[in-house]
Amino acid sequence: MTERLYYADSYATTFDATVTEVAEVEGHPALVLDRTYFYPSSGGQPHDTGTLNGINVVHVLTRDTDAAVLHVLEISPSPVPDSIQVGQQIEGKINWARRFDHMQQHTGQHLLTRAFMQAANANTVSFHLSPDTVTLDLDVAQITDIQLTGVEALANRIVQEDRPVTATIRQPDEQESVRMRKLPKHLLTDGLRIVEIKDFDSTACGGTHVARTGEIGLIKIIKLERRGDKTRVEFRCGNRAIVDYQGKHVAISTLAADMNCRYDELLDNVNKLRAELKAAQTALKDTRGQLSLYEADRLLANADRSRGFAVIASVYAERDSTEIRLLATRLTEQPGTIALFGIPGDKAQLIFTRSADLPHDMGSLLKTAAAKLGGRGGGQPNFAQGGGVKADAAALEQVIAEVVDQITS
Repeated sequence: MTERLYYADSYATTFDATVTEVAEVEGHPALVLDRTYFYPSSGGQPHDTGTLNGINVVHVLTRDTDAAVLHVLEISPSPVPDSIQVGQQIEGKINWARRFDHMQQHTGQHLLTRAFMQAANANTVSFHLSPDTVTLDLDVAQITDIQLTGVEALANRIVQEDRPVTATIRQPDEQESVRMRKLPKHLLTDGLRIVEIKDFDSTACGGTHVARTGEIGLIKIIKLERRGDKTRVEFRCGNRAIVDYQGKHVAISTLAADMNCRYDELLDNVNKLRAELKAAQTALKDTRGQLSLYEADRLLANADRSRGFAVIASVYAERDSTEIRLLATRLTEQPGTIALFGIPGDKAQLIFTRSADLPHDMGSLLKTAAAKLGGRGGGQPNFAQGGGVKADAAALEQVIAEVVDQITS
């Protein structure tokens, strides 16, 4: 079994080891070493990266059969170079930026988990750390704003107190007062590894952590998302929290400058703009409704009814589908009227409708027309809509003309 040196020291970035096995993982060579500082993916924390004898390590995992640590190399296909053989001494280097980021996030998660227990009576059921997000799932469906404020304040107070973070080994029957989601399948140490934040939290954990809470720097909860009877908490720690703050500061400052106000006036100004927009949209809808009446009257007045019914066909570029549906509805409120409309674009639309006194099946006609464009659609005998594929005005005019010929022949 590989000796896992990171258990005792999360800060080491270089080490020497001996190759004990050359294996293969999904077409890539993988080395097993007698000792390693590389952390393998487990417990919601991703693996370390770095190099072995200058070759990039792209994945690190634990083999199920014997708990050996496999260091997957950025070489494909196998095998490894002849210069790397079983029994050879090899130099390992850890990607420190990635390692320290994981240390900040994981220790911050321990703090938040305990803070949620104390300030919101909520327990963590899972934890996930990726390059883009850090989340934990709680066993409650709702967290109030007051609780959330209390949780964040408590966690950051422990950060600012710069409490020591230590790791010790205890026997499984000595786990009283230790937080643990489940007993590990295999113990990779002489007992349970307990990570303790002094006078605050004790957790069974095999991950890498900072030595003092002050190194976390900052903990910021980003958002909550309800998932059934649970709540997902997205947060940032340390450098990730700083980057998040910087991005939001730029966005807020830009908006405040554009709106000629202070940042603390943004919400009021945005709410005012939202109300004005809603009023303008309502007025525009009413105006479009009135215009559709005039347009419908004009089209009906010029329609050819020599066959006993009128077919009004047109393609409208840069028109909203809601607006065209309204026009089609206005037209077919009149007896003996069929409206065949198209809207070109990346997701072109066909809208076919008829008045209630006519027998033509718009759903069948539209399905056939849409298929000629490579799209789909259908509907009821009196109304149908479809398309959804890229088509220009000429293509729509062609398929609509064919429908007109079919109806009028």
